[in-house]
Amino acid sequence: MSYKALNDNVRLRSLIGYLEAADRLAGVLTSFAVDRRATHRFNESYKPKTAFGALGPWASKPFGKLSRVGHLAAIVIEGLRADGQDLIWITDEDEIAPNPTKHAEATRFLGHILSSYCTGDMGHFRFGTTASDPGDLLIEDLAAVPDLAAGSLNEILSRVGLHPESHTVARLFIAAEGIAPLKVRHIANWLSRSSSTLKKVNVVVDEGSSGCWVRRFSVVTHPIGL
Repeated sequence: MSYKALNDNVRLRSLIGYLEAADRLAGVLTSFAVDRRATHRFNESYKPKTAFGALGPWASKPFGKLSRVGHLAAIVIEGLRADGQDLIWITDEDEIAPNPTKHAEATRFLGHILSSYCTGDMGHFRFGTTASDPGDLLIEDLAAVPDLAAGSLNEILSRVGLHPESHTVARLFIAAEGIAPLKVRHIANWLSRSSSTLKKVNVVVDEGSSGCWVRRFSVVTHPIGL
């Protein structure tokens, strides 16, 4: 299950049931949308020699993505973790961990970022990819939850964008029918609902003429009772 693959009727028919199952997970689903003009606030420049050892060659785009993901995730992790708690981080096999060598380097880099944010003792940190799925697809299915949320929010924001100069927007209203593909409407409706176990947090980082704004917003696909 992935957002890009939701273009055939078989996967689309299973989407609602999958999202209902995801709502039973205990945790926090945090999605970030970062304006291209604000990426420099999280991106780090590649350096072959670092405080945590030497790095092989990295192109600027994947290394920028790795550092951006690392900083944003570290903020969330520091706010949720307990001292001594172990951390298992699973990512897709994308450009930040495309092969074993880059995977190992990304693990050291992310560990360095986490140590700079965490104010107490950390437990054991593991950084894995969906390639470690043993064949039961449980890791793949778990990693698909943020993928679906991010893909849908990206499409929603491209259609109904938040104005970068208005940093007080708390709700993003989406028409129940018609303005977006069916998969977007299904996921948007799921994002708009509260769950007793899975909490959903959507954050936009915008860059405007007056500076950088960080805003939390909710997706609304039905009228709010007064």
